Amino acid sequence: MSESLIRRHGLEPFLAELAGSDAMDPGTTVSVRADLGHINLRGSASDAGFVASVEQELGQPLPVEPNTMSTSQHHVCWLGPDEWLIVTPVATATKLAGRLEHALSSSHAAVNDSSGGQIALMLHGAKCRELLAMGCTLDLHPREFRVDHCAQTGLARANVLVALVDDAPTFMIVVRRSFSDYLCRWLSHAGRDTGILFQNT
Repeated sequence: MSESLIRRHGLEPFLAELAGSDAMDPGTTVSVRADLGHINLRGSASDAGFVASVEQELGQPLPVEPNTMSTSQHHVCWLGPDEWLIVTPVATATKLAGRLEHALSSSHAAVNDSSGGQIALMLHGAKCRELLAMGCTLDLHPREFRVDHCAQTGLARANVLVALVDDAPTFMIVVRRSFSDYLCRWLSHAGRDTGILFQNT
């Protein structure tokens, strides 16, 4: 899928509805990150050759501890013992997927560019933990859910990946595009009392 099609994320009508209704002092700012691509990676963490090849292409560690994330040029999230999600600039996602496929051609592995099927939201602000807790059963307290932790869970009945990018705090929420309008409308409704602002990146 071309970069131009990926960047048309489908949330444009929702964002247009909010034009002119920005919160003055939002407790949570939600950025729709159409500038990020998504690569699903499958392979064995016990295969030293697989891990070495992936880390060489990424230029950063591959997280092998459950529910952790490696953050540098890319956000690399652990999804399972043999599965990871790489969130990377959309402009280079296709090339990176191709390089990984080539590097892993002799390994038992799979690389899929899933940029067209999901979208990343970045939630930032003093009230974003409180907002997420309204629809999520994860314990998001800073003592339990720390920077570079991630988990697949339900948020307002939508299946998502939640990752803590920094302790500002900033959370990355990855959701299927088919659920993104619903989830954004839920966030908009749930964040009314604490103030919420949506931005398109």
